[in-house]
Amino acid sequence: DVGGFCNGILAGLVAVTAACATIKPWESCIIGLIAGFLYQGASMLLKKLKVDDVVDAFPVHGACGLWGLLAVGLFGDPDEGIGGNGVFYGGNQLGTQIVAAIVIILWVGGLSVIIMLPL
Repeated sequence: DVGGFCNGILAGLVAVTAACATIKPWESCIIGLIAGFLYQGASMLLKKLKVDDVVDAFPVHGACGLWGLLAVGLFGDPDEGIGGNGVFYGGNQLGTQIVAAIVIILWVGGLSVIIMLPL
């Protein structure tokens, strides 16, 4: 379907955004490809769980955004001079990215509960 196709493209773009300054073009293709499959899986999971997300906002921005955040910790060769300190190049950036992901999830979840619970 056209909506799923467009969301798959968006998923790749969302995932590569966090790492775009620290990765090579071929690495961005890998990140985007994984994001496409991750989007599809998250979308199917939401349908199976009967969660109403008509435009697939969570699979695109939530799941693929989280993947993109973690991908920063995997890719990025500091020897190339473009930044990054990825695990695939002997770096230790992944731990920082995991902590950032946890903080973001707690922040967004906490504020969402505070705002939505009274409604």
